[in-house]
Amino acid sequence: MRRNTSHQGDVLLVLILGSDMLKELIQILNPGAFFSREKTKPTIILLLAAILPTIHLYFGSIAFANKTFPFLSSFGASIYMFLSFFLLMGIIPLFIILFVFKEPLQDYGITPGDWRKGLPLAIFLTILIAVLLLLPSSQTPDFRATYPFDKTAGDSTLSFIRFELLRGMIFYTAWEFFFRGFMLFGLRKYVGDWLAICIQTIPSCLWHIGLPIGEILSSILAGILFGIIAIRTKSIFWVFVLHYFIGLLLDLFIVIS
Repeated sequence: MRRNTSHQGDVLLVLILGSDMLKELIQILNPGAFFSREKTKPTIILLLAAILPTIHLYFGSIAFANKTFPFLSSFGASIYMFLSFFLLMGIIPLFIILFVFKEPLQDYGITPGDWRKGLPLAIFLTILIAVLLLLPSSQTPDFRATYPFDKTAGDSTLSFIRFELLRGMIFYTAWEFFFRGFMLFGLRKYVGDWLAICIQTIPSCLWHIGLPIGEILSSILAGILFGIIAIRTKSIFWVFVLHYFIGLLLDLFIVIS
């Protein structure tokens, strides 16, 4: 009888101590000590900046499409990657802006902006990057092995145009909307323009892991450059134009050489 009473007392003591430790742990880890209502928007943006690219990297890539849907052609696997990116990085942020933040899309760079700055910048930088970076890169084995994503794009003019148009409409629109629109314009009010530019550069760079090392390194400079252009022109449109023609010209230089 005494043994049972002693055992029950030990269990009760453990429960009490465990309860106290749990309360202390909850108090230590309580996010309320760090989180406030005005931080809701940047918290959502930053968490999605980690979650959405990660999901796409594992479940939206061409490698995943080839493994999961072996019947897909090279073109089909590329379109799968573009569409999954559009859903994750385009549709989801769009839904959040309109129905969670309840803000106009113009606040996120969905506007022509200052075309007097944007147009000449896009033209000049496209030419400069094409000559200094794209032409040399198009002759290297690692870039030639990677691009175009659709290995049949060089089979005919029609195949190339079809692929590049879909890539621009589906992939690059979502890319610029997420990184330069949703992230950059969404965060600048809270951290300032420069830090917002740096923050959106991080996940856009990390997404390139697995691609040629030259592209990964240049994506850091591109993230900063594109962010500055978006801020200066108050629009993501001119960054989209620049980014799209960089991708198109690299593919073109590869397939014609």
